[in-house]
Amino acid sequence: MKKFTYLALAALVLSAASCVSTPKASPLPSPVASAAAKDSPITMAQLDEYLFRDDVMVVDLRNFEDRFNSGYIAGTESLPFFQFLEGRMATRGLVDGKPTSWDVSKATVNPGFAYANYFNPGKTIILFCASGTRAAFVKSLLDAKGYRTFNVGGFKDYKGANKVLGDGEYQLPAAGTH
Repeated sequence: MKKFTYLALAALVLSAASCVSTPKASPLPSPVASAAAKDSPITMAQLDEYLFRDDVMVVDLRNFEDRFNSGYIAGTESLPFFQFLEGRMATRGLVDGKPTSWDVSKATVNPGFAYANYFNPGKTIILFCASGTRAAFVKSLLDAKGYRTFNVGGFKDYKGANKVLGDGEYQLPAAGTH
């Protein structure tokens, strides 16, 4: 009788497990040519649907201190535009010797930048920053290289369940003090 009970219990567990299904991943929409977040078919409101997926890379382009002071979204990659990409990937158009233009046609693009070392060409790239401006600039550069990209706008608009709060205490050390 014990043997029968164990077999029946095992069969019940196996049949119950087969009824459980993993949530189906949201299909990826077609990218749009516009770099503006307002035109993107994926928004910050939908971002949680695309986090932690094998076919998607979500990139936070904000500075390190923004990420730690204001918080960040779990499941994203941090690749700060001003602290890393600017000057390496591309330099924005200059006015009086200072980079000011967010127009990619006025940027100096580095032809030797190893895009694939930072952005996986086999994945859809979802970009955001503080407001969407840096994300639009980087989206345009990646689109020109054949990437599948979306600009979802600014971190300030994220209301999802994966926000990790910053403590407001993070400070970068002053240059030359380390």
